[in-house]
Amino acid sequence: MTTIGKSETWDAIVVGSGATGGAAARQLTGLGLRILVLEAGAPVLGRSDYGSFFTNGCKQLYRHFFTHRQDVQKSHPTYWATNPDFFVDDVDNPYTTPAGMPFRWIRSRRVGGRSLVWDAVTPRFSDFDFKAASRDGFGPDWPISHADLAPYYSDLERFYGVHGSKDGLPQIPDGDFRDPRPMTPAEVVFKDRVERAFADRPVIISRGLSARRPPDRGESLSRISSPATTLRAARATDRMTLRSDAVVSRVLVDKEGRHATGVEFVDAVSLKTEEARGKLVVLCASTIESVRLLMNSTSSAHPAGIGAASGALGHYLMDHSAGNVYFYMPDVKDSGGPYELLGSDSIMIPRYQNLGPKREEYLRGFGIWGGIQRLPVPSFLRRHPDVAFGFLCARSEVLPHYDNRVELDPNVQDRWGIPAAHVVCEWKKEDLALAEAGRQAAREIVEAAGGKCAGVTDIFYTPLVKGHINKMQKEWTLSTPGMFAHEVGGARMGTDPSNSVVDPNCACWDVPNLLVTDGACWPTSGWQNPTLTEMAVTARACDVAVRALKHA
Repeated sequence: MTTIGKSETWDAIVVGSGATGGAAARQLTGLGLRILVLEAGAPVLGRSDYGSFFTNGCKQLYRHFFTHRQDVQKSHPTYWATNPDFFVDDVDNPYTTPAGMPFRWIRSRRVGGRSLVWDAVTPRFSDFDFKAASRDGFGPDWPISHADLAPYYSDLERFYGVHGSKDGLPQIPDGDFRDPRPMTPAEVVFKDRVERAFADRPVIISRGLSARRPPDRGESLSRISSPATTLRAARATDRMTLRSDAVVSRVLVDKEGRHATGVEFVDAVSLKTEEARGKLVVLCASTIESVRLLMNSTSSAHPAGIGAASGALGHYLMDHSAGNVYFYMPDVKDSGGPYELLGSDSIMIPRYQNLGPKREEYLRGFGIWGGIQRLPVPSFLRRHPDVAFGFLCARSEVLPHYDNRVELDPNVQDRWGIPAAHVVCEWKKEDLALAEAGRQAAREIVEAAGGKCAGVTDIFYTPLVKGHINKMQKEWTLSTPGMFAHEVGGARMGTDPSNSVVDPNCACWDVPNLLVTDGACWPTSGWQNPTLTEMAVTARACDVAVRALKHA
């Protein structure tokens, strides 16, 4: 474990080591700053930390049947596809919700955070998303546009090696891509049939990383994770120090409350409280964690936490609503493979609703992501072994509602004595209308392609885990809030300190050298996967902040 000098003052402190924390570390060290990255969890040292199919399976089954320390985490499918040690212990890391209003907070406390387990799908946002309120009047516009993020998008796409096709679609801007990955034979047939049936619904190859969650042969870390990419780049500058097992509890400010002086954290093992001093503090702890930190950072200047004076802190929490449709194509033979389901190796139907003069009865829109011939299920487990099968996931935008919020629970603390989050979030009528339209469109698209919609247990023989599969399928017919793990909002950016927590450059209005750059700063959710945009927002915010520091 890295020892931190008590009298040392860092140029910047980054809280969190996931996708946004890694992006911040790379940007800040690249600009010449000496930084400290604080991560609440343990390091990931190499291939052995990812486990094997056998060891992970044993852990998953044991914890499923004999313990109740990961009951929230095991509700997410990715838990069953990776090492369950990458997910938090729910008992040590509690949160609460109102009765009858469930929220699934899927978390990873390891160096790399959820970048260890994400799907690595990386579409850009467009100005249909950034400026949506100007089109339909609901909520705020983002105070930035695609043009503001374009150079940071391009830099990240080149750095990660994002694959994708250049389709010329205004709702999903083209980027600096490597050559697109191929569609499967069944996806080619699907694309042809869908586009002939619906002129406004192009089926494109996904934009994303051609890499798996476990490391490839000869590699010690997965190429989709921050330890193998952004953190590695930051470390190579010799200007980054990473301290793991450091549970940050609050941001420290000066007597006037206008300047962040550092952070307080608890050593996860010894439970000893320590402090780190820095000229700039960047919160990348993940959406709900960053909001919780702001709320817990009370002082005489900020009695309800940093940003609370705006009235917006904690409010407008969002997640994507998702609905899965499983199907098979009776007249399309399974031509073998194997074909992988990766961020780059999948298909996408970008949002096509409410883009032009035609207006739907619902607000905003949804996109559809999925794959055919990409699920590695042996033929003897399939009820239709000779035909192509697949799935579509309709991912719908959720609107910013004031009542959907994060609070601090006055009666519950985590293992380190920090007040737990109390999450109040439900789908509102506008969200339900859009989600139903997305599911209906997915079924309509499958039928137009000659497919047959069916339940998972109608497509596969799953007698041993039928109850678990049916329960998971029911939850993904209309996903429970939080389940898609795309939560954003709670400390939104804006142009007016009276109704936003941070300015257009992600600096807190009340404490300008404190940045909130993860999903917490988002005013709206869009329909796309958020991670690339979160990293681009982070890189831009760090760039602006460093230029301000150098001119101060």
